[in-house]
Amino acid sequence: MRKLGGRVVLLIILLGTTLLGLPAIPGGANPVVRHIELAEDFSSGLLDRWQFPYPEDWVIKSEGPLHFLHMLRNREPLVPRRPVQFARLKGINVGSFTFQAQLRREGRSLLMVFNYVDDLHFYYTHLSVDSGAKVEVHNGIFIVDGGPRRRIAGTEAAPVLPDQNWHKVRVQRDIHSGTIEVFADAETEPRFKVIDRTFNCGQVGLGSFDETGDFADVRLASDDAGCQPGGVLRPANAQ
Repeated sequence: MRKLGGRVVLLIILLGTTLLGLPAIPGGANPVVRHIELAEDFSSGLLDRWQFPYPEDWVIKSEGPLHFLHMLRNREPLVPRRPVQFARLKGINVGSFTFQAQLRREGRSLLMVFNYVDDLHFYYTHLSVDSGAKVEVHNGIFIVDGGPRRRIAGTEAAPVLPDQNWHKVRVQRDIHSGTIEVFADAETEPRFKVIDRTFNCGQVGLGSFDETGDFADVRLASDDAGCQPGGVLRPANAQ
């Protein structure tokens, strides 16, 4: 993974069909991205790698040497009740992955979206000052599957964002075992964990259910990039 002039650079291994506008290779075979590593520190000042439901709601800010993505305003959740205000990495689908970022809430909570198929089918982890025992729809792993969001993990877990400082959050997904794990800061044991195989491929993103906040040092790594949502799982040892 390299960064040139503040821009994000992807490390990729190509095997099979075209992805992300990559050119065809001789002999009729096109490249398929299997391995991807991405780091985004927002120092370029550009947001062309991201897609937003409301682009006017997002800006890049800085504090000293730190650059970060800032959400200017919240948006009302959709009906059936589910979040809509999140930025997604454009044109990148992953199955199994590690996705992490630094987050700083302005209100009470933020979220990270993953295996996003469309606005009615995705997972997200809700990261809050409140425990799920205190607020039923806060702090845990949730699924949107054609209806209102519902919790699938984390009711009794401690809050991931107990204050308004920066916190590192890491989501690890293994579509072959079905595991979803969410780690907070330097913890080696997941704060939330569940096995669920509903969605096995999709985009990742950052946002909030109905509040605002900041996101920095975004990283994504996957050996399962180039998948198609709803497609057949590749064997774990497939090349």
